[in-house]
Amino acid sequence: MARRPAQVHGFCLVDKPAGMTSHDVVGRLRRRFNERRIGHSGTLDPDATGVLIVAVGNATRLLRFFSDLPKTYTARFITGVATDTLDDSGVVTRTADMSGVTLADARRVAASLTGRIMQVPPMVSAIKVDGKRLHELAREGITVEREAREIEVYSFDVEGPVEVRDGNPVFDVTVTCSSGTYVRTLADDFGTALGGCAHLGNLRRRAIGDFRVGESTCDDDSIDAAELRTVSAGLAHLPRVVVNEDVARWVLTGRPLEAARLGVDSQIAVATPDAVCAVVDDLDRVLAVYRIGDVCRPEVVLPAPLA
Repeated sequence: MARRPAQVHGFCLVDKPAGMTSHDVVGRLRRRFNERRIGHSGTLDPDATGVLIVAVGNATRLLRFFSDLPKTYTARFITGVATDTLDDSGVVTRTADMSGVTLADARRVAASLTGRIMQVPPMVSAIKVDGKRLHELAREGITVEREAREIEVYSFDVEGPVEVRDGNPVFDVTVTCSSGTYVRTLADDFGTALGGCAHLGNLRRRAIGDFRVGESTCDDDSIDAAELRTVSAGLAHLPRVVVNEDVARWVLTGRPLEAARLGVDSQIAVATPDAVCAVVDDLDRVLAVYRIGDVCRPEVVLPAPLA
């Protein structure tokens, strides 16, 4: 039997509670909106809380345009104890006396871990090696070599010590970083650079780009009463080009268009070279997302305009 076309389209900003997987959130929203086509912009671990951007219906085709947005996290870095998962859900694998670590030491190390750095993904990640996810291998007790990847830490602020555990300091941190950064690995690297070890606790994603946790439309049980943002509002972080009815017809067929014909002015072109823009009609309905250039080419064309 043919799948029913999606009837509901838009974005939902969820404040994911602890103890729920990102997949659990998607499942509840499928029931809430009676739609099968639902996806999210980036997984949060079950123990983590915070912002999860969920797309419904044809808006799922636009999730890729959230992947490069910076992310802001708050967490606790607990020194003196390492675990096999690099966070406080794991088994202790090592301890160290780090009672002499000061706030000045912690901030010095944080500064050294700011900017473009190389990071080795943890074994408890969803990255695939030879067709199998690392966390699946980790559950089997298998450890494999992982290639370091370049990430960027835009800011790394440390406060504390907020408490002392077994004589070792615990620091509150706020990190803004690029997509693909593992904060648990940052905690592990932080402890190593301080001459001992550390692990992650209390991870909370505060923001994805300009989408902040305080703006969420639901949390905990209210997920079942979640409200949708329009597709147009969800793409507010992209440059916007408004086209008339004639150009809209060309856009909906996926036609490449010269920048001037599409309406990409010089200010947008200079500010966002090789970036993308949302193309909307005069009713503020999203038609497509185009790659900006001398000739602008479609990245995604929607089946029909979406408000």
